[in-house]
Amino acid sequence: MCIRDRYQRRVHGEMLVMRFSRIFLTVSLIVFASLSGLARGEEDYYKVLGVRKDATDDQIEKAFRKMAAMYHPDKNPNNQDKFSEVNKAYEVLSNPEKRQIYDVYGLEGLKEHENPQTDIWGNTRGRPKGPNAHADLSVTLEELYNGAMKEMSIQRNILCPQCRGTGSKEGKMTVCPHCQGKGVRLQTMQMGVGFSFQMQVTCDYCGGKGKTAARDCPHCRGQRVVPNKKILKIEIERGMQDGQDIVFERESEQSPDYIPGDVIFKIRTQKHSTFVREGDNLKMDMKLTLKEAILGFKKHIKHLDDHYTEVVSNEVVQPFQVRRVPEEGMPHHNFPSQKGDLFIKQIVTLPRRLNEEDKQILRQIFQK
Repeated sequence: MCIRDRYQRRVHGEMLVMRFSRIFLTVSLIVFASLSGLARGEEDYYKVLGVRKDATDDQIEKAFRKMAAMYHPDKNPNNQDKFSEVNKAYEVLSNPEKRQIYDVYGLEGLKEHENPQTDIWGNTRGRPKGPNAHADLSVTLEELYNGAMKEMSIQRNILCPQCRGTGSKEGKMTVCPHCQGKGVRLQTMQMGVGFSFQMQVTCDYCGGKGKTAARDCPHCRGQRVVPNKKILKIEIERGMQDGQDIVFERESEQSPDYIPGDVIFKIRTQKHSTFVREGDNLKMDMKLTLKEAILGFKKHIKHLDDHYTEVVSNEVVQPFQVRRVPEEGMPHHNFPSQKGDLFIKQIVTLPRRLNEEDKQILRQIFQK
């Protein structure tokens, strides 16, 4: 046998050994993961309290009181662990958010929610926050001056109230047949001829939850969410600024896979017929006749809350002269008892024509 043939057989034998080693290692990992998952065995809080998965809040509270009285340390000093178990089950099932996470992700998901971990890049693991919803809110200057309440109707998806976002009838879940409840599966990737490797990927059938609905919920048809209309009451605080945001936390789209985002309203001020706002100050124009500009005047300005501001002048007013009226502007947002100023631009309007008698009188005045 030539050297070349011996070399090829040797390389072929080494490749077979490497392939069998990879197969053996892969099978070992799968068996170990499966045994670990079975050995772990998650505690069923519904069984602890003796209620169905679709139990109402009142039924859960009633069952808790019964179990707590039964296993209270004063009556059963040897069952303190059971009493603690009952309390933990009630703590989770009586909290809508924790209950929903427990129903969908189990104890592991609940632990991750209560104790989020941070990776080496500083990112917090756990359910991400969903997208925020933005909308403009048109308000009048009067509403920003006096304060107001508005109502806005929003349409969004919420977790199905019947199955609490599990998508299953009566909340009953079954182990995912594709990943055997692990939430991940091994995927083989080819790297050229004779080379391959396996990587762990999220199970696309159950979305990484390891569980699927035993039977679809009839209310949401297994979609886990249903359409919902809600009326939000929006408080317009005195002195709020144009462009300012009013945030309703966690009122956006709901999903079992992420924390609801916020609904954010941005204030947009309508144009006013008299006043222009600049910060906490107000500006306006006031027209004066030639007589008023020379001899003086007394005027009353109707303000944004219907009170009247008196403006008096006993001096000659120059065209476009600006008069400042203290404390007659907009209220400060954080201190509404304090106000900005009102600035009045005085615009003198001259008569379009004069008769001979008026001209003669003016000549006599100017000659002096």
